[in-house]
Amino acid sequence: MDEGVIDRVRSVITRVSSSQAAFSELVGISADKLSKSLNAVRRFTSLELALIADAGDVSVDWLLTGRTREPALPAVEPSAGDEIRTLVDRYAAAYERLRLLGRRPPLPRLPAPPAGPPVAAGRALAERALATLRAGGVPRLGALLTADLAAAVEQAFAVDVAFTALPGGADALAWQSAHGRLVLANVTSQFTRQRFALAHALGHVLAGDAEQPLLDQHLAPGRQRAGLEQRADAFAAAFLMPADELQAAAATPVTGPMPPGAPGPVTDPVPAGLRLSAPVTDAVFAALVALFGVSAGAMAARLRGLGLLDAARQAELGLWTAARCQHGPVGRAALLARLGAAQAPRLPARLVGELFGAYADGVTTLLPLADLLQTPVDDLFAALVAEQSAGRRGYADELAFLP
Repeated sequence: MDEGVIDRVRSVITRVSSSQAAFSELVGISADKLSKSLNAVRRFTSLELALIADAGDVSVDWLLTGRTREPALPAVEPSAGDEIRTLVDRYAAAYERLRLLGRRPPLPRLPAPPAGPPVAAGRALAERALATLRAGGVPRLGALLTADLAAAVEQAFAVDVAFTALPGGADALAWQSAHGRLVLANVTSQFTRQRFALAHALGHVLAGDAEQPLLDQHLAPGRQRAGLEQRADAFAAAFLMPADELQAAAATPVTGPMPPGAPGPVTDPVPAGLRLSAPVTDAVFAALVALFGVSAGAMAARLRGLGLLDAARQAELGLWTAARCQHGPVGRAALLARLGAAQAPRLPARLVGELFGAYADGVTTLLPLADLLQTPVDDLFAALVAEQSAGRRGYADELAFLP
C-alpha cells in the first residue's frame, strides 16, 4: 500500500477519533486488520477505504491520491467561475437550439414560494413538492435510490438533472431560465452528500432562486446559514425525510428484503408497533438512516427539527457513521453499492431525449447532442450506427450511458 495512502488514513484517524482502537470500532474495521493495513502488511479494501472516507468526511480519491483537499470546506478556485459559466452555457445552448427548432416543450409555471421565515417556508415548499410527486405516482420518496429520485424530479418538475464533476469540488449547481431548469450534483464517493445536494439545489429551483447560476459548496445539514440557503436546507431535509414516511418506517419492522426501490435491508429491525416519538432509540435511528439513504447528521438534524431529539442527543447521534447504521454483510453490501453509484455520471434523460428526437426526425444534425455530451460527433455517429446495425431500439436511453 502506498505510504501516502497510509499517511492520509492516519490523518483521518487523528482528526476524528481519540485512538486507533476507537476508530476501528467507529468504522467497523477490526483492530487487527486496521493495524496490519497501517503497517503495510495488508492493503485496505475498497469498502474499508469507503468507510474511512465516510468517517473522515473526505473522498476516496483524496485517500488514494491526495489530489483533492482534506478539509471538508475547501474554497472554490478563482478559475472555477469560468468553468461554471462554460458548463451552464453548454446547457443554455441546448435549450436555445431546441427552442429555435420548436422542440422545447413549454415549462410548467412554478407557483410563488411560500412566505414566512426561511425554515418554515422551506418545509412548506417541500410539502408542496412531495404532494406533486405523490400525485404523479411516487408514493414513497425516502426509499428511492438517488438515480430514481433524479428521474422522478425530472418527470414531475421538468428539471433536467445530471451528475457530473463540478468545478472546485462543489456539491451542486442550480440554474433556471425561461426555457430550462437545471440541477447538477457532483459525482462523489460521499453518497449522502450527493443526495442532499440534489434536494438542496431543487429547493432553489422550485423557489425561483436560480435565475443566476447558484453554486453550493460543502453542504452540511443543520449548519446555521441565512436567507435562501437556510430555506433550501430546510426544503432538502423535509423533502428527503418526510415526516409521515419517517413515522411509517419507525412503526414497521424491517427484518427481510426491502420493498422494490429500497437500497437494501436494515439488519437492526425496528420493533413492531413502535411510534416515532421521543426518545428515539439507537436501533430506530440506525434503521432510519439506512432506509432513507441520508447521513446520520442529516437524520439527527431532521429529528431535532421535529422535536424528537434534544441538542445533546442530536450531537451524539449526528457523529454516527454509515458503517454503524448499515452493519452486517448485507448492510455493508448495500453501502458499497451506494458509494459506487454516487460516483457514476448521469446525463439528463429528458434533454438527451429531446435532442436525439430532433436528430431522429431529421430536423437537426447530431452536433447539438454531441456538444451537450462533450463527445466527438463522429464517435457519437459511430455508436448510433453500431446500435442500429444490431437492430436495437431505445437509442436515447442508450445515450444516457455514454461517457
